Amino acid sequence: MAAGYGLLLLLSVAMVSTVFYVGTAGLFRRNIDEQLRSASRHLIQVDQQQGIGVLTLQVHGLLTDNQDSDTEIYLLLDAAGHPLIGNLTAWPPSAVNHDGLRQMEVQRLGVRSLSRVLSHRFPDGSVLLVGRDIRDVRELEHMILVALSLGGILALMFAGGGAVLFRSQLQRQLKAIHRTTTEIAAGRLDRRVMVGRSRDEFAVVAGDINDMLDEIERLMETSRSVSNAIAHDLRTPLGRVRGALEQALRAHPNEQRLPQGAQYAIDEIDSLITVLDKLLLIAEAESGVRRQSFEPLALRELLDDIVELYRPAAESLSIDLQCVIEGEPSVLADRHLLAGVLANLLDNAFKYAGNGAHVELRALQAGDQATISVRDDGPGIPSAALSRATERFFRVDASRHQHGNGLGLSIVAAVVALHRGQLTLEDTSPGLMVGITLPAANLSKS
Repeated sequence: MAAGYGLLLLLSVAMVSTVFYVGTAGLFRRNIDEQLRSASRHLIQVDQQQGIGVLTLQVHGLLTDNQDSDTEIYLLLDAAGHPLIGNLTAWPPSAVNHDGLRQMEVQRLGVRSLSRVLSHRFPDGSVLLVGRDIRDVRELEHMILVALSLGGILALMFAGGGAVLFRSQLQRQLKAIHRTTTEIAAGRLDRRVMVGRSRDEFAVVAGDINDMLDEIERLMETSRSVSNAIAHDLRTPLGRVRGALEQALRAHPNEQRLPQGAQYAIDEIDSLITVLDKLLLIAEAESGVRRQSFEPLALRELLDDIVELYRPAAESLSIDLQCVIEGEPSVLADRHLLAGVLANLLDNAFKYAGNGAHVELRALQAGDQATISVRDDGPGIPSAALSRATERFFRVDASRHQHGNGLGLSIVAAVVALHRGQLTLEDTSPGLMVGITLPAANLSKS
């Protein structure tokens, strides 16, 4: 890339130099040719109007007026080819054999001269030569070539230096990225690309890579935590199942401990399957594979169904379950996933708030966003633990005696993220308020 940019610079300089040289040198030559044609036309008119005698006097006057005496060329030949007047002492035969403008070498006052010469043959056979020595033009062209050559050499040096500098900067930036990615591949997930003070494209790329590495490290840490939690939470029930089955096998064949142990094992395995199903649901929501089933959904209908479903449970626990819907909020969502989220939140509220609690389910729409909130007046979650409440298998110490596996809010967070919404947890002292903000949908356009 550096060599290519250097070559492009050199080609650009060469093209500009060529255009400049052709423009300047060509302009000088065109001016000389136009002057020669003008002088020749004037002398031809003199011959046509006043005769060759006056033409001879006119040429003599031009040669003796001390103007352009070091460059002008005039020669008048009679029909036999003998000089009548002029300052040429020798010339090639082609100078008088054909009319027209050409560049040739002649002898002007005994001195060799490279000149532009315009010849004209009169009807009587006499020949008029009008020319100009172009030695000064050649010297000027040589000076221009020397200047352009020096400029080209300087351009070559600058292009080479710039290419080397450009290459070193690219290598420095890319080596920093390569070194960091190599260390990351070796397992050092805490390594990051140095961004520096500049805000160029490499800094932007480095920032994006660092953001990606932060997310990878977070996911790896989450995966490690989940793996440890799964291993811990599965080990205990599997150990209980194994112990129950061993006791059943050691029992007397006539005793009922074998069926009881088998039933206990089935119940524990069902509990494990429930945990795995929840983990699969979280993974499915985080992967986004359920977005194709999204449709405009009226929240009033969904919340009424949920409240009707949970009303018997609330009455059995003497829980005051209230549902408040402001307006006609609607969202673009998967009905089953969103219903599962609300069910999780109500389950948690009933379980942790306890008998006689007050639970409020509220929905409203403001602009292009709809909000659903579930609020209870139970013990809630301490403010210090709110940031970790959505982690998988995380449970507050005070609630560890409760039946559960710490996946409820993790499922809620995953589903809300799938819907491109926002989940908020607020310690209302007493109680907890869980708020879900989702993009609103226009049912009239659906």
